Amino acid sequence: MKSPLPRREFLTYCGQIGAACACGGLVNRLSAEAAAAAQPAALQLPDLKDRAYCGLVCGNQCPLFKATKANDPVAKKAVFEKWKWKETYGVEFDPDQVFCHGCKAPGKPENISHARCTVLKCCVGRKLESCLQCGQLAGCDKELWKNWPDFKKQIDKLQQDYVAAGRFAVS
Repeated sequence: MKSPLPRREFLTYCGQIGAACACGGLVNRLSAEAAAAAQPAALQLPDLKDRAYCGLVCGNQCPLFKATKANDPVAKKAVFEKWKWKETYGVEFDPDQVFCHGCKAPGKPENISHARCTVLKCCVGRKLESCLQCGQLAGCDKELWKNWPDFKKQIDKLQQDYVAAGRFAVS
């Protein structure tokens, strides 16, 4: 039979075991937090009321929204050219007519793009908060999707994320 450990060795051994258990618990906690953050949890998806009809989250990530907020004519002109408003809408650049407050901004004027947006009109007509709720989104061929096919792919994926998170079922 083994002889018992001297007190000092016993306490050192217990301290090492305690430290190992604490580290293991910390690793498990951090792993669980990382896994939760990586999943498309319902809390990580903005409410559809906070999204534009096309599925965008308007705000400071939108160059036209930022330019409007800052009343920056140079930035507005850059967006006008990048988004080809002259070719698309047949209008010349006018900093007072190139703006965006978001398509769900009550009491704010709508820009030429909103006035002609078939996605916006479809959602309003069908009483949807966003096209993300539409069961026909995958096959939708509205002008916005034709002009911006990469954006359409992102929106299709986003719809899948909302459905997977149980936020709604498409109809």
